This record gives sequence, C-alpha cells and structure tokens, in this order.
Amino acid sequence: MKYQATVSGKRKPAPEAGGGNGIDALPDEVLQHVLSFLPAAEAVQTCVLARRWRSLWKSMPVLRITSEGRTLNRRGVRRLNKFVNHLLLLRDRSAPLHTCEIDLCTFRSQDVPQVNLWIRHALLCQAQTLTVHLSHDNNSFELEDLPLVSPHLTRLELCNVVLNDHILNFSSCPALEELRIESCYTQADMIMSQSLKRLTILDCIFYLTIRARISAPGLVALELTELWGRTPLLESMPSLVTGSIKLADCDDCCGKEDGGSCFSDNDTCEICGASNDGSGDCVILNGLSEAKSLELTAEPSVYIFKRDLIWCPTFSKLKTLLLGEWCMDANLGALMCLLQHTPVLEMLTIQLCQSPSSLMGTEVSYKSTGQPFASNTLKVLEIKCEKIDERVHKILTFLSTNGIHIDQINIQQSVGSSEVRQEQILAQQEHIPAQHQQILAQQQHIQVQQQ
Repeated sequence: MKYQATVSGKRKPAPEAGGGNGIDALPDEVLQHVLSFLPAAEAVQTCVLARRWRSLWKSMPVLRITSEGRTLNRRGVRRLNKFVNHLLLLRDRSAPLHTCEIDLCTFRSQDVPQVNLWIRHALLCQAQTLTVHLSHDNNSFELEDLPLVSPHLTRLELCNVVLNDHILNFSSCPALEELRIESCYTQADMIMSQSLKRLTILDCIFYLTIRARISAPGLVALELTELWGRTPLLESMPSLVTGSIKLADCDDCCGKEDGGSCFSDNDTCEICGASNDGSGDCVILNGLSEAKSLELTAEPSVYIFKRDLIWCPTFSKLKTLLLGEWCMDANLGALMCLLQHTPVLEMLTIQLCQSPSSLMGTEVSYKSTGQPFASNTLKVLEIKCEKIDERVHKILTFLSTNGIHIDQINIQQSVGSSEVRQEQILAQQEHIPAQHQQILAQQQHIQVQQQ
C-alpha cells in the first residue's frame, strides 16, 4: 500500500476517523482482531488509513511474520530482519500477545532470518501459541540450543528446523499442553515435559546411534508417524487415552527376524539392542500400556513392535485396537500375544495393505500369559483389505480355533476380487466355521455386484 501524495510531492496528512459509520463504529479491540488475520507487513500499512489507525497494529493479539510466499535473496533477508526487529521494538509491550507465527519460504543467502531472536521476543511478550514454519529447502536451520522459558506458552509448533537437546526440555514451560514437531531433524536425547497433553511428531529424523526418550507423563494423546532413524523410547504415560504409532522405514529393522530371533550367541542383539535376559527396554508398548485406544501400524520389515512383544505389558484399559500388516507372522504369534494382554478389548481392526507374498514365513515366540486369551470381551472384528485372500481365512480360522466368538465381523475391501481368487476362497472354506463362511459369502456377493 502506497501513501497518497499531492501534486507537489508532499505526503497528505492522514484523514480523520469517520463519523462513526461502518467500520469506524467498531471498537479498537475488534479492529485489532481483524488486523490479526493479515500478515504483519500488511497490518502495519493500515496506519495510513486514518489517525485512529496509526497505532492499532501495535496492539494486535496475533503477529504473522511471513515472507509472503517469496524466495528471499540476501537483500530480502536483510529487509525482513530490519522490518521485524522494528515491529517488535515498536509494539505495545502492555498489549497481550496470543499468537506468534513465523512462516518463511526459501531464503538463499549468507544472511539468515533472525528467527531465534524473534522467538525469544515473542515469549517475553507472553505469547501463548508459537509457530515456526520454514521451507523444506532450509531444513538445516538450527534453532538456538537453549531451553524455552515461558509460564504462558500453551502450544508450540515447529516445522523444518533442527532441534538440539536443550530446546526440547520444556521444564521451564509449565503451561505447555500441545507440541507438534514436523519434518525436523531431532538431535536430542530427551523430549521432556510434565505438562504436555498432546504430542504429534510427523516425518522427523532421530539419532541413528542414540535412542531418544520421550518423558511426558501427562500425555492424553500421542501421534508418531513416519519417523526416521531410531524410534524414540516412550516412558510411562499413565494418563494416555489415544495413541497412534505409524512406522515406515525407520532404522529399527533388526535384519534377523526371518530367523525367528533377534538374539545373537552372546544373548544381545547388536542391531536393535535387545537383551535375552529380560532386562531389555520395551521401546514403544510399555509407554502405551495405559491407553484406551491404539493404532499400531508399520511396514512388515519394521521390527520394533515385534521386539517389544518379548516384554509385552498388559493393556488393562485398552478397548479399541488397530493393527497393521506387521502382526501377520506365520503362526499369528504377534496377534495371539496382544490378545492375551488386552483383557477388556472390545473392538479389533486389522489392516491388510500388502500382498500375501509379504507375509512373514517364520514362527516367532513372544511373551505368553499361559492362557489362550485374557478375556472374551471382544465384540467387533473389522478386517480392511484389498482382497479376501488366505490371510483373511487365516485370521478367522485362528479366532475360531482359539474359541473366540465375536458378535460382529466386518470385512471392508478397497479393490474388487477376481473370479479366480473367489474360486480359491470357496475351495478353502471347508476348514472355516459356518458363521465365518456366511460372512465371506456375503462379502463375495458384494464383490460380484461391484464388478
């Protein structure tokens, strides 16, 4: 926005506020709220509208520091630094700051945006929500390795930055309840917070040599998705209600699972760190043992869940469980182990995404309770698959053989089956109880109609 000028080139004085009509009739607090939806640069430019607007931007409850979608060269970075530093200097310190958002596109220069300075200033202004989003092109940008200190910060979101040890120690942020970390390189031994209630970590890289630990005893909701490096160890979370763990090509693949054991001759696995003397750490499952609802999915080659089953805890509150392809080993030992340790489970969902050829071909022994199943509370079984193949039959036969009677069985298919596959299924049904045969027949009838 440009200043209006007279013919002589002199700047016109800012007009007086209107006579109370339209937007001028709104109180300052409402106008400041409206300004909060604008990038900071545009909000500041409204100071030329009228005398009343000269200082409104100084008390905005939200600061949106952006590069406005532009790639920043050296000059652009310097101009941004100068503008934001003046913005923070001139802002009314007595006005509450609810949110500070830093959202920058690619910057290609020896000079870098002074993000660390802006973060500290926002915390001094008692910001409750802080968001730092950098471009993927600048994901090597390191945040200052000092702990954040704020009794007011409740929500923190970090994306495409490098995080070191101290910045992930939130002991000095006693009000922090929600933390989201996305596409970050995490070089920390510990993520620590006593107050945190919701934690989301997406597409992040962790140390390859040291397993990080997550210490957040107050967590209510946890999501770990697409982690790289070594999966972090979860410490006790007694308040946890929901957990979602989705692992892809992390570096916890032992490489010995095809042989049925991850233990070497000296009773210790050099790759995954498991110990056969019962003293090994349970990486994921122990921290999730108090949850009421869990989703546990992973690529078949990912070994961390199977490793944890060696020390499988009892999930005394778990009522809803979703499992991925990883539980489909040759003897369904992983599924058996989990059912033995979920005494109040009511709904089980098994998600089959891979082809049957990826099924693990060996039997694995896990921790057993010495009884077939912990209880008979399981009421609903849901199988999600592309086709009704031998794995579906195997699950149904397994449940029937072990005396599990389920009131409702649902099979959801994403792709219709071929006529040849249906003949194979029908040929195998002689070993399946009549109740399960009826369910499969209904599903196959639906397939024919869809085709």
